[in-house]
Amino acid sequence: MVERSLSDLAREIAQGAVRLAAATSAWLRLVAEFDRREGWAGVGILSCAHWLAWQCGMSPGTAREHVRVARALPALPVIAAAFAEGRLSYSKVRALTRIAEADTEQSLLELAIETTASQTERLVRSWRRADKVDEDTVTARRLFDHHWDDDGMLVVRMRMDPEEGAEFLTSVDSIAEREARRDRAAAKRAAEAAGTPTGKALEDIDREELRCGRERSAARRCAAVARLAAAARDVGRRAGDPPRREVVIHADAAVLADDAAAGQAYIEGGPALHPSQVRRMLCESTVVTMLERDREVLGVGRRRRLATRSQRRALLRRDGGCARPGCAETRMERLHAHHMHWWSFGGGTNVDDMVLLCDVDHGLVHDLDLVMTRRQGRLIVSSQDGRRIWAGADAAFTGGVGGIGAEPYVGVHPIDEVVGRRPSASEVAPVAAETVTWSASAADQGAEAMGRLLFPAGAPPLPDAMHVNGERMNMAYVVGVLMGNRDLERRLAAEAKGEFSLAA
Repeated sequence: MVERSLSDLAREIAQGAVRLAAATSAWLRLVAEFDRREGWAGVGILSCAHWLAWQCGMSPGTAREHVRVARALPALPVIAAAFAEGRLSYSKVRALTRIAEADTEQSLLELAIETTASQTERLVRSWRRADKVDEDTVTARRLFDHHWDDDGMLVVRMRMDPEEGAEFLTSVDSIAEREARRDRAAAKRAAEAAGTPTGKALEDIDREELRCGRERSAARRCAAVARLAAAARDVGRRAGDPPRREVVIHADAAVLADDAAAGQAYIEGGPALHPSQVRRMLCESTVVTMLERDREVLGVGRRRRLATRSQRRALLRRDGGCARPGCAETRMERLHAHHMHWWSFGGGTNVDDMVLLCDVDHGLVHDLDLVMTRRQGRLIVSSQDGRRIWAGADAAFTGGVGGIGAEPYVGVHPIDEVVGRRPSASEVAPVAAETVTWSASAADQGAEAMGRLLFPAGAPPLPDAMHVNGERMNMAYVVGVLMGNRDLERRLAAEAKGEFSLAA
């Protein structure tokens, strides 16, 4: 195969970005109509974003953002037209729809075309900070998010209102400063005990603090946050409150006995741990640890109705949270161990016959008398009329591009409307690799192949690339001019309608 020149490769990448923008615009129009007609409504599906996260391979946050943009575009015809023509990228449109209104979209569009996506995002952030922020906006924008990083460390993102944020920072800094003074005093006493003159000892302490000040300050603040959380955990507890959350460590017994042994040790829902860390946790904290060696029998038959704590932990490890595809609930206190073969009809309290469901989905199962079973490790759920529901997530992705013409949508409403379907092995087995007809050689054809992928019925007329100026600018000045023009136009429009008054 003849290798393309770098200029041709760059041109095809730019053209591909234009096609992606136009195709995303068309896809969002479908999402907007689907949302407007409530095609997503079904058993346990709470919103259009919920359905997209279930079937379109998106995280809940990404799905909500796509739905937000899809809902906003019909009210912004100028921006929507530029998006459909491939003149704006999705990143720019996503930013503009946060602030654009009917009387500002034209000026914002003209500016966005001349700026990069990064500049557009900065413009929107500056606009929102300068514009009036009411209590509803503050409430809607509060944020608490976390994830485990690749190196096993916890990353936390928070967005708080000014009053709570100031109090939080003051508390953290107070504890960190207290620890810094104690560390300095301890270092001074150690130096004096070693016979070092006081003046020289203080100089050495200050020099060491300057050299490692940033790292020590960060460590003290992280420790302060952990102390605040630990101290507040038991404050104000009352009868009827949910049980305290527990840290669950999964560790093979062989690993605890020998660091070099084959096995694993990790925090449930978190990173891997070294055996020495697990042993320290066992000795120094109230962590509840599940030691695993081979498979422990967790069935108790008909002797008791409610699942034991060990069974609930085993179910959480197997199901990962609520078993309904697309449900993100993983908190143990919000999960119920449901008997698939109901206890009242003779079902046993065994792990194989139970499934974890959240409060909402557990209520739906009983209210609608849903029939649940497990085949080849996969949960099969049917309604009373035999319609399959709660299919696996991302059904359309099963066969990739080559499987688009197939029908992998068993249990995906509103696509699957078959009543009385009996389970078959083909519904559980994954699509074989031979059914995928899209070849790697087709992907190597560059822009032509991308056009066929994105526009099977033929591509619309599109520009070769998006116009971007990217000139440096004073964002505060730009925002001031745009918002001044907006306010002037609104005032003139109010005067024309006779609505303007001196009080306004």
